Amino acid sequence: MISCFTERRDDGFYLDMHQKYITGLLQAFPLSFLVPFDLKEGTPSDFELQVLAGMISAKWAILGSLLNIPQDVLDEIDAEEENKPYEMLRSWKYARASAATYDDLYKAFCHKTVGLNNLAKLFCCKETA
Repeated sequence: MISCFTERRDDGFYLDMHQKYITGLLQAFPLSFLVPFDLKEGTPSDFELQVLAGMISAKWAILGSLLNIPQDVLDEIDAEEENKPYEMLRSWKYARASAATYDDLYKAFCHKTVGLNNLAKLFCCKETA
């Protein structure tokens, strides 16, 4: 028997109506409205970016695009730099100066093409007591 909270699709799978509702909310509202915790303020230090670079590995170019780094800069980093993730983050920080915020990093990490939500929470959110 199918409850009122599920919907049977033509391919035989059941969708949870609550899941569909949440997915709709995520598409309708900017991420900043859905962050249930406080993000750090200010700009990440170079040391923090170095640590972070070791955790983003192959996703550095996608993150660079999401952080609005021009493609020619990403291509140059790819061709010339040994530590590509760090150089991308460093390039972002110094191009944006004080506008390079934890909020920007959080949104980029949580983007559906990146999926580093846990890292975003760990790195960008204030510690709670």
